[in-house]
Amino acid sequence: MKRLLLILLLVVGSSVYAAAHDVILKLNGESIKALVIEVGETSVKFKRMDNPNGPVYVCSLSEIQSITYENGKVEEYNAPSPVDQVYYVDDYNVRYRDIKDMYSPRDYVSRAGDYYSPAVAGVTSWLIPGLGQCIDGEWGRGLGIVAANCGFVALEFTEAALMYYYSAPVKYYSDAPGGYSIRSSSTAGTAICLGCAVVTALSHFAFNIWNICDAVNIAKVKNMYFQDRAGGAASLDIHLEPQLAMYPAPGASGFQPAAGLKLSVSF
Repeated sequence: MKRLLLILLLVVGSSVYAAAHDVILKLNGESIKALVIEVGETSVKFKRMDNPNGPVYVCSLSEIQSITYENGKVEEYNAPSPVDQVYYVDDYNVRYRDIKDMYSPRDYVSRAGDYYSPAVAGVTSWLIPGLGQCIDGEWGRGLGIVAANCGFVALEFTEAALMYYYSAPVKYYSDAPGGYSIRSSSTAGTAICLGCAVVTALSHFAFNIWNICDAVNIAKVKNMYFQDRAGGAASLDIHLEPQLAMYPAPGASGFQPAAGLKLSVSF
């Protein structure tokens, strides 16, 4: 009985000893279960709990974030350096919607080696609506414009067919003498269809004007983005404009106007 009790005490004691340890947290994220022997001004001496009978290790305090002792006390030494969150857009998958608020097409300056041509984008979108957006890499946007144009065309054909239907007399079979009757044209129906056709045609025209401008703007904005990603080539803008200023009149009170030229240089 005494022997069994002694064995239990040894097991419990060894378990408590194994659970009682200090934790050294390094700045690189490494956590070390240790028995701290000494904390100096510049270094810490400790033994590793996975090898308590092994050598004494020395670690510089500059590498340690904190030490948590077995009694729960925590000593902080160095705060971890904040990691800047980096946002980036893959050059090959950049989308216009992600960068359109970063640039204004009015600020675009053409440079050698630009990825896209605004002129080509505009001309192709004029020939085939949506093609310019596809050339600019915006396939979803371009195919959407193609689908919208198909819808406009279908609506215009439908309105033209209804206008013809209401404007032309219709001969149909009936019980009247001769077996046929002729329905006269409907002025009101023709007028309504004509009005709808005009509105649809104007909307279609305005949509395609926007489509051309949109293709040009996409090419400009994407070129500006790629120019920035490449570090931007040095550019020099010189503006010369007239200026009128008021200067004190020599030998008299008051001011007199003086005209001149204002030179502004940006690079």
